[in-house]
Amino acid sequence: MSSAPASPLSPPQPSGRAARSRFARPLVIAGLVLAVIAVAGGAASSGLGERILFAQGVELTSAGIGRQTYHGGLLPIQLRFTAAGPLDGNYAVFVQVQSPVSIPNGCSNNLDAAPSVPSSRWTRGQVIEQTLHVPVAPHCPLGRLEVRAGLYDPKRGDRLATVDPHVEDNRIFVGSAELLRMASDDGVETHSAADLLRAERASVLMPWLPWVLGFTLAAALAGAFSLRAPALSQGDGAVASSARWTWFGLSLPVVAFVLGILMVLEFVKDDAYISFRYAHNLVRGEGLVFNTGEHLEGMTNFLWVFVLAPFEAMGLDLFQVCELLGGALGIGCIVLVARTAVLLDEPRRDLSQLWGALWLASSSSFVLYAKSGLEQPLAALLPIAGAYCLYRARARALLAAPDQHTVRSYLIAGLLLGAACMTRPELHLIAMLVGIPLVVDIIGTRRVGRAELAYAAGVLAITAPCHLFRYLYYGSLVPNTFYVKTGSDSTVWGHGLNTILDMLRFNHTGVLVALAPLAFLDRRKLAEKSAFAAICASFLVYYMRVGVDEMHWHRLYIPALPFLCVLAGLGTRNLISLVAEALPQKPLVVGGLSAVAWASFVWLAFFNLRTTYEAERGFNGHGDLAGTYHPDLGKFLVRHERPGGLVAFQDMGSTPYYAPDLNFLDFFGLVDSTVAHARHDHGLHTFITGDAKAQAAYDAEMRDYFFERSPEWAILTIYTPRGQEQVVSEAFQRDPTGGSLGSAYRNNAVQFGLWDDPRFRQRYVAVRTWPRSSAYYLALWRRKDLWDQTPGEVVLATPPTRASSVQTRFAGGLELLGHDLTPEVRERHEAFITTWWRLPGAMPADLTFFVHVVGNGMQVPVDHIPGDWLYPANRWQAGQILEDRVLFQLPPEAMTPGEYTVYVGAYRRSTGERLAIEAGEQAGDNRVRVGTLRVKPLRPLVHALIPRTDVEIMRAHPERIVSSSQAVGLAK
Repeated sequence: MSSAPASPLSPPQPSGRAARSRFARPLVIAGLVLAVIAVAGGAASSGLGERILFAQGVELTSAGIGRQTYHGGLLPIQLRFTAAGPLDGNYAVFVQVQSPVSIPNGCSNNLDAAPSVPSSRWTRGQVIEQTLHVPVAPHCPLGRLEVRAGLYDPKRGDRLATVDPHVEDNRIFVGSAELLRMASDDGVETHSAADLLRAERASVLMPWLPWVLGFTLAAALAGAFSLRAPALSQGDGAVASSARWTWFGLSLPVVAFVLGILMVLEFVKDDAYISFRYAHNLVRGEGLVFNTGEHLEGMTNFLWVFVLAPFEAMGLDLFQVCELLGGALGIGCIVLVARTAVLLDEPRRDLSQLWGALWLASSSSFVLYAKSGLEQPLAALLPIAGAYCLYRARARALLAAPDQHTVRSYLIAGLLLGAACMTRPELHLIAMLVGIPLVVDIIGTRRVGRAELAYAAGVLAITAPCHLFRYLYYGSLVPNTFYVKTGSDSTVWGHGLNTILDMLRFNHTGVLVALAPLAFLDRRKLAEKSAFAAICASFLVYYMRVGVDEMHWHRLYIPALPFLCVLAGLGTRNLISLVAEALPQKPLVVGGLSAVAWASFVWLAFFNLRTTYEAERGFNGHGDLAGTYHPDLGKFLVRHERPGGLVAFQDMGSTPYYAPDLNFLDFFGLVDSTVAHARHDHGLHTFITGDAKAQAAYDAEMRDYFFERSPEWAILTIYTPRGQEQVVSEAFQRDPTGGSLGSAYRNNAVQFGLWDDPRFRQRYVAVRTWPRSSAYYLALWRRKDLWDQTPGEVVLATPPTRASSVQTRFAGGLELLGHDLTPEVRERHEAFITTWWRLPGAMPADLTFFVHVVGNGMQVPVDHIPGDWLYPANRWQAGQILEDRVLFQLPPEAMTPGEYTVYVGAYRRSTGERLAIEAGEQAGDNRVRVGTLRVKPLRPLVHALIPRTDVEIMRAHPERIVSSSQAVGLAK
């Protein structure tokens, strides 16, 4: 049997008998460690108090839960509280019945009820008993249901804080029930406060137990064997294979990755457009800014902006550029994970060096964010590339004195890690930890060699000038986003722990964590593997410190994921070798265990891909609609605002990118230093509910800031309150301006509480609402002093020459003078449909213009308020000429190539009755045919998926747009 040459740092390999004789020792150690953990946990639990206290002295003394329930049934829950006096508001009792978080596609049912005596009138020692019957939804999976309860103020929306024990989300675990197929009445089981406390602690600890046990056992095994068995023999079943088999085997993870990409093909995260806008402004000479003239670093991907800038300069669709670029970077990262596994161990005939690469390639988060338009694929590739380059050069240096080629490789590794640092700020940590083996070399030789200096020089050659530029240009070394996404509130760490727990469950990432310590079963490449482990652990701590990321699927851990995959793959290899050493017929055992491992990794890869497939609705590739609605919003603003106008909004993505010469006030604060610093100064985290008083003070301060800036436009985002979808939808149908959506605006805590500030509705008027889904609306408001003026861009002094005579006369004296429309358009693109009207004077406010695009067996409506939403009929004056120029955005996937006929008309929104045609052309049904629209095929890569904003085309009459003090560039 041939074997790879031993490393100079590796001791002799132990015999199989020696390995078997030591097999029991690590198991004993692991058992002792776990016993200590269990005893310590039990002691900690038994030493705590036996009362459940809420703020303001409220005590939960007992809870009764029905033992069993069934689909469509009612689960009885009985709660008993003792008051210490009146509360500062009228609180309701709430209960939440939900599936355990470990169950995918679980359910949650909520119910609340006001106590018979309002809490503002409670007296000291008063006992409050509340019984609620919670309905169980038919879609709930059978099995265990968990019940949590607490108190909250419906008016303020705040839960009464838990004091002892302190629970991050201020709800106490009060028991569980069994969900059965058939009706059953097994009575109510009552629990004392002490029982509830033990259940609460168990509910916190139990989800962690499998991962803690697995990791502890693996660490105990690795620790014992790394001390006593430095190098495991590989056996006949693991003879080193040639490199070409590794390259051939890479086709499997690459195919898995490509399948995932096809599932998310047209996913682009709206936040990616922040980088796109920085690149756009850089290319057009405005500088590395988001808003013209504001030197603010509102992105955390400095290098990514420069990567995108050349493509932006060429006029390419950055959406599609990121499809190709992200895919290529992802494949490169997969290849490097496999090559790094070979570097840290050796190639094997069973191709086990591909296990980590296969897991990475099928990871839902890695696949999704490779296509997101964000910097994640570059942030994953550069660190593993730098580590591979560095450790390959170090391996050569350990065999011979460093030569010029080796020193150059160290320098290249430093340049790669320096570039990584400028891709995301937290990658500075990886650049330092990758250097752990170099520190080992320096300590061993007691000198700093040329190679180590070359690595440091490479890192500094990139980071030093970039940081100097950032400091001189932005006045800070800390990106503005730091202040938005960090908070000093103690709840951040608790939310961070929950985030880590969710990540361990997602795609079974916890299996990787449990396998990683097994990479240390032998001592080959110990320094390199230690660096990998330090990177994985430090990113867990970093992710925990962030607390919550608004983007799903744990994208912040992606830079460390390749390192974790390498360790997990090596750990699985070592586990197979360890078991084989303890059993006879080693080659046969190794072959069988390798087959089992391959089957396990392939099954987990299939599970990961299935997760992506189900979440993204198959291979349709449409994962996010930001590229559908937000560009239309940006282009609408361009049509009706002068350059330099200010818009308040919370989504600093595609809307600003498609409104390139407007400025934005960011509700989140990503690109607004005042908002970001104020949030940070109050100790608040954007995505975590913090101290109510601090939040109220912050909101009040930011409302004053908003009215001081006095933006021309404000876009309010509505997250429909749960259960109110139908109510909000009906309100929108009655009034699509957004003015009647009322209290739904309160469901968004980011917008400074503007809706409840009387100044807002005194100073702003609702214009138009974009319904993205039943749960998400975007409502555009216009500053009232500007709205009250006649919108000159749509109300003309004289009709154009092509609209010189009456074409059609409608009831009430409304006259259609002429029309024009874009004759040809590509799929998913946009067309202008323009009509000119002579107005008879004021008409009912709910008079609505409609456009019907008919063809290929379908009709697409484009209903809108006259004058492209800017001039409702109750404002009309007799004899005015109205230019109704609307941008029709073809719905994705719906409108196929072909000929479409375009009709226009008017109707009353309150009654649905169309305005009758009294004279002139008509096509029946009181509508007028105004032309034909030809839709041509769109070929991706050849054609842009979303057309760019041409401001000269968007603004038909720029000089006539109502001006304000903030607008620049046009005569006022």
